[in-house]
Amino acid sequence: MKVELHCHTSRYSGCSRNTPEEMMTRLIARGYDAVYLTEHSAIWDAVELARLQQSFPDIRIYSGVEITDRVIFQDILVLGTNDPTYIHLAAAGHWGDVLSRARDEGRLTVLAHPCRFDDSHTILTHGLKPDALECGTGNHDDAMAATARLLADHHGLPLVNVGDLHSVDMADEYWIETDRPVDEADDIRSIIVDGAYRNISNV
Repeated sequence: MKVELHCHTSRYSGCSRNTPEEMMTRLIARGYDAVYLTEHSAIWDAVELARLQQSFPDIRIYSGVEITDRVIFQDILVLGTNDPTYIHLAAAGHWGDVLSRARDEGRLTVLAHPCRFDDSHTILTHGLKPDALECGTGNHDDAMAATARLLADHHGLPLVNVGDLHSVDMADEYWIETDRPVDEADDIRSIIVDGAYRNISNV
């Protein structure tokens, strides 16, 4: 399965240039099997997500969120959730609560573009570990990706490639593939934790 773990749309992310419909159409055309919608501090509710899924049966569409600490510029993806509690916890800087809640609920957590800014991986220096770190992404150049690999080795964490899609033109640059089914949103956590996936890049 070809999976996108980090995707924004103009429905809820002002930085995205394409509608959900445009994004799904492009992902299907490029052979993606599943996508997680990770809007900035906003979550699709179950009803509207089901409506979008019904319109695009050829791709599995799952909820998620990219949450941000307002004190330091640090972002974490929580995949498979539609619970706004994560947004409030992150805004207050309660990353320990974010990570423990996600693990209790079986949600995958990913530190987004950990080498994009100086403070982007501060959480790791406090001994708090998400499930994975982003490596190949449009927000990392080669040097940043190399640093992400060093961080992952030092902290014993897996690396994932993500599109961090903000436009349809970014599709098919970075993604993961897995031989396991992603039939439910929470299937992705065991896939990543078990290392049952491959990082792919077309850049």
